[in-house]
Amino acid sequence: MQLPFGQRLKLARQRALVALHVGGNVDVRLEEGDDGLFVSVEGRRIAVPSPLRWKLYRKGWAARLDRLEQEYGVGRHVTLTPESVVLDIGANAGEFAHVGARYGASVFCFEPDPAVFACLEKNIADLPNVCAIDAVLWKEDGEIDFALAPERADSSVFAEGPRIRKCAKTIGSFVRENALTRIDLIKCDAEGAEPEVLEGIGDAFSIVKAVALDTGAERQGARTNTECANILSAHGFDVFDEKIGTRLVTYGVRKSA
Repeated sequence: MQLPFGQRLKLARQRALVALHVGGNVDVRLEEGDDGLFVSVEGRRIAVPSPLRWKLYRKGWAARLDRLEQEYGVGRHVTLTPESVVLDIGANAGEFAHVGARYGASVFCFEPDPAVFACLEKNIADLPNVCAIDAVLWKEDGEIDFALAPERADSSVFAEGPRIRKCAKTIGSFVRENALTRIDLIKCDAEGAEPEVLEGIGDAFSIVKAVALDTGAERQGARTNTECANILSAHGFDVFDEKIGTRLVTYGVRKSA
């Protein structure tokens, strides 16, 4: 495995911090085998599409999940229970599915990048009530060109990179096909395609309780928060933005009756 020199230095620094018991850092290892690339941390082996993802686990696995909970409003803007249904759009390696599993929620993970999807399947294999769907969430059903950039976690309709044809689905059609009667949370990191994902909800908006969208500047350098806020407001949600660390999130929470 060929890590850039800068990353090798950062891994060495991480081990030094662990040895010195500084800042709550934990030991993080990268392992490459016949079955892929893995991060090993706190006795857990996590399949990853890029060696750069080791940095996400510097404080440990539980700390990574705690951070995702905070970023996407779990426990603050939405409460999850064993009856909850979560749509995880842009699931990447499946960490947010483990957040849902903390509460016993049913989680549908959508990830269209083939290399990332393979990691997702490995990482959720032992989770009950969690499944992976290999499709792009979009404003209409059909097929769409999709650009691959798994090393940067930037694969999307709007990214630059090698393009493949993928199945595109709307949330509305997915709800009908699976006879869903509730969606407690739509967590969405669609790398700039957030407005199109929302447009595809259609009549299913009536069963959605909360939405948390990563609306950072990922659509050719622009944010999508204004477009997303307009759509959510038009469907009866209270809308607000928060910055959690470096992540910019637009929330829609169903107004009280």
